Amino acid sequence: MHAPKSGLGSTTSIRLRFDRLVAYSTNQLPLNMAALPVVLNVSHFYGEVLKVPLGIMGLIFITTRVIDAIQDPVIGLISDKFTHRGPRGRLTFVGLMLPLLIGGFYMLFHPPESLFTQPGWLATWLFVALFVVHLGYAGVSISYHAHGAELTDDYNERTKVTVGREVFGLIGMTLAVVLPTYFTAQMGEHAGYVYMGLIFIPIAVLFSLPTLLWSPPSVHPPVVRENPEIHVRYFRDWLIGLMPWLARPTRNMERSATVKTLIPFFAPLKNRLFRRLLLVFIVNGAALGVAVSVMLFYVEHVLKGNKLQAGIILLVYFGAAAASVPLWMLLSRRYSKTAAWFIAMVLTAVAMTFGVFLGAGDFVWFMPIAVITGLGIGADYGLPPSVLADIINSDEGKDTKGDTGAYFGLWALSTKLATAIGAAGSLPVAAVLGFNPSQGQYSGTALIVVYIVVPVIIKIIAALLIWFIRIEADRGSVRDELLGRGLSRPR
Repeated sequence: MHAPKSGLGSTTSIRLRFDRLVAYSTNQLPLNMAALPVVLNVSHFYGEVLKVPLGIMGLIFITTRVIDAIQDPVIGLISDKFTHRGPRGRLTFVGLMLPLLIGGFYMLFHPPESLFTQPGWLATWLFVALFVVHLGYAGVSISYHAHGAELTDDYNERTKVTVGREVFGLIGMTLAVVLPTYFTAQMGEHAGYVYMGLIFIPIAVLFSLPTLLWSPPSVHPPVVRENPEIHVRYFRDWLIGLMPWLARPTRNMERSATVKTLIPFFAPLKNRLFRRLLLVFIVNGAALGVAVSVMLFYVEHVLKGNKLQAGIILLVYFGAAAASVPLWMLLSRRYSKTAAWFIAMVLTAVAMTFGVFLGAGDFVWFMPIAVITGLGIGADYGLPPSVLADIINSDEGKDTKGDTGAYFGLWALSTKLATAIGAAGSLPVAAVLGFNPSQGQYSGTALIVVYIVVPVIIKIIAALLIWFIRIEADRGSVRDELLGRGLSRPR
């Protein structure tokens, strides 16, 4: 159970000043600027430029991702511990983890030249650099986002926090698209990537300082866990319900100190609204994971576009996402956050469907699709974290109410799970359907199916889920909200 909340407690509705909101939001720029190159550029740099064997690289990527996923809930609990250091305690943890993010990113793109002729040591360097950058990214992002969820308890102000933060995130994503392309074109592949690693250092410091120095404080009291046995019993009963034959072994859980330490990681899952949100978020995110994995292939082999045109599409995509902020704030106020998110899903699915009819030379016709899907990604990034902030402090969470770090630890894990599901499924499906460059197969139909048909189907499934099930603590399902029935029927 949690200690009683007094003073600036969980019912505090703070109206955030614009300058303080901007100060909090700036740190998202270096986070997103680091995230995209780690996904897109590292494999090209080490595989094509430094000639690390692809089989070894694949093993390294899988291993570091598994470690990354495991560490997220742990970091969430550590972040909760830092709330005892005052209303800006989580930002203290952000400041401690930031050097790991910066150093790991620099390591990735600036390996020692003495290792270039030693693939084994170069692979070891890649593993260490990825481990450091993933650890730094997780530490910064989880605690930073958890702090943002505690800046206010006002329904609409929370949307301002998350959407405002993502404006800077989308700017960071744009830089992550433009800078590698520009630097490698001007300086060559190797020098261009090295310079990108160098320039990240001042950018990260410059945009993290306003957050660390001037961000508003948390309005929540420190997180207190007095009875970890409650989580153990809940998790034990949950396991027995799924697998009755585990009844005898799981009775020993309450006597295990290790289990008492580990179970709080998953305690937020007892919140049914959180489970529902995770389900929709992972399904919807898988669509983005699929599309991102083959987007450049689609532009090159279906639209017959060049790298410059691919860059323009990405800029339009992220620019539209940033410009969509007022739209999603307005719709979330008028209807609800999940209703606005549902509208974004439907718009994205409809717009992407038109891509089926495009072919070689249709670059201009693809631009409206990029604009509309960009609007949709603005909702995907900005609205779900705001819904999560409401859920964390709802009565549905019972004794996990206010465990912001634990919730965001699982949230970070689910984000990576959604991306991994999409990425893991897209390329193998494309290969089966006839797109496999290593074997000289370049089927445009395969890319259309993977880039358009599969994501559209996934988006429709996510939209149906969010239409029928209630996710928000104080609002009904999307169907009830749009039909004016509100919370008239519990779900």
